[in-house]
Amino acid sequence: MSPLEAICRWLGSQDLDTQLDFAAYAAPSIFEGSDILTLGGPEHLDALLRWLTEPELDPRAAAGRALTFRIVFEYFAQSRIRGDGWKRTEELERKILEQAKCDGRLAAARKTQRKLQLLPARKENWYCVVKSWNRLAATYLTREALANNASPRWSLRVISTGDCSPTVARSREISSDLSFVRIRRRRLV
Repeated sequence: MSPLEAICRWLGSQDLDTQLDFAAYAAPSIFEGSDILTLGGPEHLDALLRWLTEPELDPRAAAGRALTFRIVFEYFAQSRIRGDGWKRTEELERKILEQAKCDGRLAAARKTQRKLQLLPARKENWYCVVKSWNRLAATYLTREALANNASPRWSLRVISTGDCSPTVARSREISSDLSFVRIRRRRLV
């Protein structure tokens, strides 16, 4: 499994609130100067998932995206674990609650009040999220794993040419394009 596939699988295994929370934070960092920044909400998550699963991505670009995701996620998670990220979240939620009450938007006020009530549970959830992330990073996002996925892959194939001895071919995968290099073996008598 490639680092990007591992990240997608891991992100998909998180609850929706965690996914949306991170996507809202990551979008400005990853998509700087893009129209995606004007979307907000679930559209940030959709854009992030499309970015992670873009087909036929060059191996070096895929490794770069995995590394970018790791850096952005770890910076965000660090603020969640230290607590300063939660302080900003709580301040923002309280401001939204006050504004919603002043504007008479009762549904928005109830939703924000509920988010504030769930804040301790969300904090606890993030400890589990970070533990699972650390397991993923130690397995699929090490320097060696990223380097192995960024470099072209070689595999051996035997091509039969009828009465002649087998020809060994090396295939080099670059994106979705396979190029073959034939190497003829001499028959030893």
